[in-house]
Amino acid sequence: MHMNNEITTGELEKLLIENPDIQIVDVREKNEWDMIRIPGAKLIPVSSIQFRVEEIDFSAPVYLLCRSWGRSGRIAEWLKEEWKNAINIQGGIKELYQNKSKTIEITDIFSSTYFL
Repeated sequence: MHMNNEITTGELEKLLIENPDIQIVDVREKNEWDMIRIPGAKLIPVSSIQFRVEEIDFSAPVYLLCRSWGRSGRIAEWLKEEWKNAINIQGGIKELYQNKSKTIEITDIFSSTYFL
C-alpha cells in the first residue's frame, strides 16, 4: 500500500501493464467520461459516490481518478474518514493525455478544451 495514498500516472501505467484489471474508480461526471477514459475503470461520479460507495471493493486496492487530482483527492480523504482506503492518482486523466498514454481511450466527442 502506498503510504501517502497517492500514485503517479507513471506508476499507474506500470500497474496497468502488470495487471490490467486493477480497480480504478473514475469520479468525474458522465459527460467527462464520455470524452476520455481508462477502459475498465468504473464510473462513480463525485455527485453520486456517497450513494454508491458499496459498489467499490475495498478488499483490493482502489485507485481514484479525476481530471487532474482535486476531486479524487477529496474523495480519498472522505473515504479515509469513513475508514476506507483509496489511492489518489496524481495528475489524473489530464496528465495521462498530455503524456500520450496508451492506457486511455479518447472518443470522437473529445475536445482538448476540456483541459483548459
